[in-house]
Amino acid sequence: MVMSMTGFGTSTLSIPIKDTPLYITLSLKTLNSRFFESTCKLPYSLTELETIALKLFKAKLFRGTIFFNVHVHNPSILKGTVIPSLNMIKHYLAGIETIKKDTHIQGTITLHDLITLPNIFEIPEEMLPKESIEIIVQEINKLLEIVVESRKQEGQSLLKDLEQRLHLMQNHIAHIESRAQVVLVEKKQTISTTLAALPYQEAENREQHLLMLYTQLDKIDIHEEIVRFKTHLEHFDRALHTSEQEKGKKLDFILQEMFREVNTMNAKCNDSAISQAAISIKVELEKAREQVQNIV
Repeated sequence: MVMSMTGFGTSTLSIPIKDTPLYITLSLKTLNSRFFESTCKLPYSLTELETIALKLFKAKLFRGTIFFNVHVHNPSILKGTVIPSLNMIKHYLAGIETIKKDTHIQGTITLHDLITLPNIFEIPEEMLPKESIEIIVQEINKLLEIVVESRKQEGQSLLKDLEQRLHLMQNHIAHIESRAQVVLVEKKQTISTTLAALPYQEAENREQHLLMLYTQLDKIDIHEEIVRFKTHLEHFDRALHTSEQEKGKKLDFILQEMFREVNTMNAKCNDSAISQAAISIKVELEKAREQVQNIV
């Protein structure tokens, strides 16, 4: 199973608070990232929910950048009893007395004057009761199911694309393998022709020439790189179709090894047909790597 790191889900629920429904909208969006990262935007009354939510996200989403937002549509329900800010009132009264003393302005302050001043009253926001938090946690779990399902659907698209990349690379490496054998045969014929053309008086140097020519032959032999590349293809295909949920990093490491092998092939074998096929493989590897970056 391949699971994308991209997903989105939203839901709205109502919770009875003081015989009045409190309407809350939850939204969860996930994007690709190398690690697990999260951003939670919660109202004060739901701050204790963040720790619970993060544990759930880590357990079910594994990797990616998580954006979790909780919006309360009627937050006034969560406001507590209005209480006077006695400390602020005392400061106001002290300030007024200072004005009267320093400017010699006479007058009295009334209750009406006081209540028109800013910050005279405080309206504390109450925390949600435990029962309400549990209802929201249940809704988060449902939301996670929606997001995971959307990730799986996106993962199926990634899987189809990567299978196509694998098929193309298999064709290209088969062409390289076939062409590499031809190049070796041609090089051996060149060696035989060169040795046959050596003058008889240079027979004592024949071993030296032979060693030099066969060293050149060894330098263009890419059989080991081809075998390793095909093995990596098999490992990639096997990892792609395993049931494990976290496989993105493993697939990326395999692609790095495949890049290394195809670069070595291209460097060792100076042949235009092999070079063109190697470039085609690198193009497919780059496309595959772009897709793998979004796999959990």
